[in-house]
Amino acid sequence: MIECTLHKIKKYSSSTSSGNKKIKYGIYSSAVYHNIKGFGKKNWVVIVNIDLDYEKHAGEGKSLEEITKDCLLYLNTPPKSKYGRRRKRKLLYGAFQDTPYRAYLKEKDNKKYIQALLIVNDKKRKCFWGKGEKLRLRK
Repeated sequence: MIECTLHKIKKYSSSTSSGNKKIKYGIYSSAVYHNIKGFGKKNWVVIVNIDLDYEKHAGEGKSLEEITKDCLLYLNTPPKSKYGRRRKRKLLYGAFQDTPYRAYLKEKDNKKYIQALLIVNDKKRKCFWGKGEKLRLRK
């Protein structure tokens, strides 16, 4: 497991007013992915930016895909309960699949991060912008 966080994303707005200061952690993709089993019914794609110390883990000889899988293991771990064992905590971002759909290495201000398309099983999660598209079958 690699300790990581999701980068905060502001919602893009064409108006110049700064009234909307909400920050979330990703965006539901509006594209249609036919090669994902159960897409639009049980699975949806979320675009996220993952913050981590990439240089440290790449120096250990891990590939981008291995680093991303280890980050997903960390993100799929529920936080510890502050009440002891009495209450099971929910996942912060929903349950991601173990492997990403795609992962890219990006760099901004000399800091590297991973932009990933992750498959999640929640259609509407309040920590992501938008909601998952529901596919309709043609007759």
